[in-house]
Amino acid sequence: MKVYVTILLLYVYQLNHAQDFSAEQYKEANTAQSVPYLTETEKEAILYVNLARLYPKLFLLFVVENYSGPAGYAKIEKSNTYLKSLKKKLGTLESMKALNFDSDLYENAKCFSEETGKSGGVGHQRKLCPKKNFAECISYGMQSGKDVAMQWLLDDGVPSLGHRNIVLDPTYNKIGLSVHAHKKWETCAVAEIIW
Repeated sequence: MKVYVTILLLYVYQLNHAQDFSAEQYKEANTAQSVPYLTETEKEAILYVNLARLYPKLFLLFVVENYSGPAGYAKIEKSNTYLKSLKKKLGTLESMKALNFDSDLYENAKCFSEETGKSGGVGHQRKLCPKKNFAECISYGMQSGKDVAMQWLLDDGVPSLGHRNIVLDPTYNKIGLSVHAHKKWETCAVAEIIW
């Protein structure tokens, strides 16, 4: 009952206030904005991950409630159980710190996104790149940073919700993220996340 009251109050807030995050909120979440070698897609993925972490209830209202899926894919139905569970999670989640960009994590993510992209592989098995003790999220086929972040948050088809749990784990505070071309899925995004 408490979740529904919170969501109802947020809907009332939304009706009476701006329909998006404030400039200050974007600035706080945009921890990789000034990194010159990141692509806009990489920066955007980190931004959306951080918006979900910093402002979970507003992220639910401003992003998730209006998200129908990436362009070129089937529309995500409102009855989707992964979408429903994400809404429930965000509706009860407290704010946590943003993930700060880390260049060492980026280098590891870049190595593996290039390796898996060239081979056309899927999964976390590495052949050439070293595997360190990082939490890892991988996304395939997404063209925007927002879609990368949403793929991890929805975690559709992943019963363990491993990617969602990593992205929304309050103990983590650093991220490195790299997007490269993928032989089969067009794109591959790899995020390495650590405390």
